[in-house]
Amino acid sequence: MGNTPSFDPVREMCVQVAPATENSSYTVRHRNFKDRLIELPFEDEPDINTVWKLWKRGSVKFAKNDCMGIRSYLPNGKRGEFEFETYEEIHAQVEQLGGALDKLGVKAEDAIGIFSINRPEWMKSFMATMRQGAICVPLYDTLGPSAVTFILGDAGVETVFVSKENFDTLIENATEAKCVKTIIVFDPVTDEMRKKGEDAGFTIFSMDEFAKTCDKPGEPAERTTEDLVYYMYTSGTTGNPKGVRLSNKSVLSNVGAIIGIGIRLNEDDVYLSYLPLAHCLEALLQLTGLGFGASVGFYQGNIRLLTDDIMTLRPTIFAGVPRVYSRIYDKVQQTVEESGWVKKSIFDTAYKNQLENVRNGTRNPVWDSLVFNKTKMRLGGRVRMMATGAAPMPGHLMDFLKVVFCCDVFQGYGMTENAAAACVTPLGYLDAAGKVGEPIPSCEIKLADVPDMNYLHTDKPYPRGEVCIRGSNLFSGYHNLPDKTKEALDEDGWLHTGDIGQFLEDGAIQIIDRKKNIFKLAQGEYVAAEELEGIFKKSKYVGQIWIYGNSFHTTLVAVIVPDADTIMPWCKEQGIEGDFATATKDERVEKLISDDIRRIAKADKVASFKVPQDVIIENEINDMQQGFSPENDCLTPTFKLRRPQLLKRYKEQIDAIYEKRDGKPAKP
Repeated sequence: MGNTPSFDPVREMCVQVAPATENSSYTVRHRNFKDRLIELPFEDEPDINTVWKLWKRGSVKFAKNDCMGIRSYLPNGKRGEFEFETYEEIHAQVEQLGGALDKLGVKAEDAIGIFSINRPEWMKSFMATMRQGAICVPLYDTLGPSAVTFILGDAGVETVFVSKENFDTLIENATEAKCVKTIIVFDPVTDEMRKKGEDAGFTIFSMDEFAKTCDKPGEPAERTTEDLVYYMYTSGTTGNPKGVRLSNKSVLSNVGAIIGIGIRLNEDDVYLSYLPLAHCLEALLQLTGLGFGASVGFYQGNIRLLTDDIMTLRPTIFAGVPRVYSRIYDKVQQTVEESGWVKKSIFDTAYKNQLENVRNGTRNPVWDSLVFNKTKMRLGGRVRMMATGAAPMPGHLMDFLKVVFCCDVFQGYGMTENAAAACVTPLGYLDAAGKVGEPIPSCEIKLADVPDMNYLHTDKPYPRGEVCIRGSNLFSGYHNLPDKTKEALDEDGWLHTGDIGQFLEDGAIQIIDRKKNIFKLAQGEYVAAEELEGIFKKSKYVGQIWIYGNSFHTTLVAVIVPDADTIMPWCKEQGIEGDFATATKDERVEKLISDDIRRIAKADKVASFKVPQDVIIENEINDMQQGFSPENDCLTPTFKLRRPQLLKRYKEQIDAIYEKRDGKPAKP
């Protein structure tokens, strides 16, 4: 069996551009950009310095290309193939919408809300907003009513684009916010909707009606790189959302950085849009694709039908958060487990061998032909590039995706405050599992000492500390929150992320902890909850996990949502009957998961005090098989745990566990 090279390996990353100081590490940049930081997407086209001009360039250069599409509606109620509008067709609609906003009286720097799941109208209204130099305020369809009301009022939104599904929620919140005047519905407006809106004091248009209010659009507003594109509100794990002020430079420098590190999109690429456009990662990916003439197909709006959308569109570029990839991993593993001993043995052998090849920068074409060309069909068979972000990607999952889907996988690290991207694992990096690579060329990074947690830049063998970012892609502050801005941005322009990282021997950056998610047990030992949650997620029986402890007790408690796709077949084998809610109440389920956690702890040499001694099984899940969800306020829309809310939800059970274990009432 011969091996074929797939790329030139990258073995060293980052370059030091400033020495260490008394309280922080040396500063690093991307190895190919030691002397400068990227600010624009095309360095040979400096006039492309706003998001609007980026779009305008694409609409002219790729006028006849397919741009955005949705699946057709069939007479039987099902969905058919994707149908696309061209770049020039969409540009004409955007011009008309921009002219209508102008006639409405929208001025540069006015705030325009968009409240919908991903669909072409979202991007059309966004680009019309950019044309007029206004500021886009995305509204999450998964945020609670109080957050929507807060965002509308905090940003001073007077005009909102909305889908019919979110219309009623918007009316309720806009009435309370007392600033919204005009509502533009993507869909036809029924008499009932119009009456409800007008009775509440709003002017109501359908998008078609609104566009027709303008006969001839005027000229686009003149804007600069420093002018704002977004108030992008972070969901936050506590308190009200914070409005992150992102400029044209913040966004475009990251588009340029993606190009700068060698990620090449082209007009033959096809991208599936389902990650929320209200978040930076999806916005960045779409803008990059549209700058190169790629096609964007929008999902149906139901995450349960995502597989059908994938198989219909057959994307070449696929992005997801670790939770999405974990579901794909579980499905493939389940299929392998059920395929019989012979096929499972072939898969296991092929996987072990191909993983070794991938780590050496090669692939064995025989294994691809026999095994992996079939598994990659789960994503349509054409994916050449996968991206992940928003949360840490477990190392075993990163390896799995590369092997099974025969493509490059990029792990990104960033946050809303740096327009989604700060680090990425480069093409050709052989040891990417568990690492976030190097800074992208729009920023530089250092590690600041955190003495309270014993993370210091002088640590051996690796410098450790809080990840600090500075560069072209940073936000300019939190809207209406000067004190919070000062907490995040220091006087030298460094963004303090709250994440703990380390520089490895090859220059790669690894995120190892979270500054805020550490607590001390009664015996004085510190515990990093996120680190342990990442370890115990390796269990195939664990869908979601939250680990809790405090300084009044010596042991940890884990609240676990079993993975439905693995636990239900196991229950059936054990003769445990009933649906998920019933079957997972069986005490054998708790024992199975507890035993598996101890097995993983032993294999990973986890200290005994870090192993949860008690487990609470969550029996209720939603359609996405989540027990912790945005709907029950236990997850942010980007799937981060809301720890205070989780404690509130499970406090009685946790208190009962500690009272039984300690023989006395639990402390708060």
